[in-house]
Amino acid sequence: MRLPPFHYLAPRTHAEALEMMRRYRGKVRICAGGTDVMNLLRLRLLTPSYVMSLKGVAGLTGIKRRRGDFAIAAGTTLRDVEEAPEIRLSLPGVAQSAGLVAAPPIRNVATIGGNLLQDTRCLFYNQSELVREAAAPCLKQGGRVCAAVKGSKRCFSVYQGDMAPSLIAFGARAVLKRKGGGRTVPVEALFSGRGTRPLFLGDDEMLTHIIIPIPKGVYGSSYQKLRLRTGLEYPLISSAVFIGVSKKGEIDRARVVIGAAGPAPIVDGEAAASLIGRRPEEVNPEEAADHAGSIARPVDNLAMAGQYRKKMAKVFTKRAIEAALAALGKAGASW
Repeated sequence: MRLPPFHYLAPRTHAEALEMMRRYRGKVRICAGGTDVMNLLRLRLLTPSYVMSLKGVAGLTGIKRRRGDFAIAAGTTLRDVEEAPEIRLSLPGVAQSAGLVAAPPIRNVATIGGNLLQDTRCLFYNQSELVREAAAPCLKQGGRVCAAVKGSKRCFSVYQGDMAPSLIAFGARAVLKRKGGGRTVPVEALFSGRGTRPLFLGDDEMLTHIIIPIPKGVYGSSYQKLRLRTGLEYPLISSAVFIGVSKKGEIDRARVVIGAAGPAPIVDGEAAASLIGRRPEEVNPEEAADHAGSIARPVDNLAMAGQYRKKMAKVFTKRAIEAALAALGKAGASW
């Protein structure tokens, strides 16, 4: 399929890119790695007047360790995140999630920022223009009702980014810039929970960095992902878990985040709370994962049935908890 017509923008500096975002506000689409944007353009799901490449902009790639955190530039490739020794050592769940995205050729060019800021997806929406024209438009296309849940006035499209659950589990923050200002927000605050417009992102804003605090003490993390094949697949359900242990050997920090279960990652506070105060050997992963299965309510709009994916939310959260607990032992915790 051919790309739609557009004007190509190639800023050379950060300031020039922000000026273009302001000048062409609402009409420009950023292209970093392009692995997702190009497909959306070919399907005519995106038809911007301008496409702005960030390839020539200095300072939008790289990983810097600072006092107490990492600053990962939004244009850093997933391969670089996956293979960075300092990320693998200090933020293993983040490296793991980067390594589970698609296949190596895609990770070589896809960026952490692009993966984070993906649009929601749905079998009824992510089709060619010819297929979409053969049916009544769904809510995400400007129609009146959801095609996945007949008669619903709510869009049930699914956010399927791999990086967001792990970044949220580690308490990451997103740095957003616009000409003349900017803001820094928790990664979970980027998500609106609305399938039709899933991101709280201004049309003149650009994600420049992701800040991830380095946890103190002993901790373990894991990212687990359900998919049809071992490569090239978006998650059909996923779970990211972070568990930290106090000097007394009790779990004092925990976060459980479920992905691909709705229009935004789901922070499962009840599952995390069930881990706090226990010694790792006292945790029953299956019991702790029960709540994940109850709050995940996927529908039949991806390649697997919603009811099956709901069951797998518990299964993959259990696996993530088990893997995070195993990582605690490898980290040398003494309990």
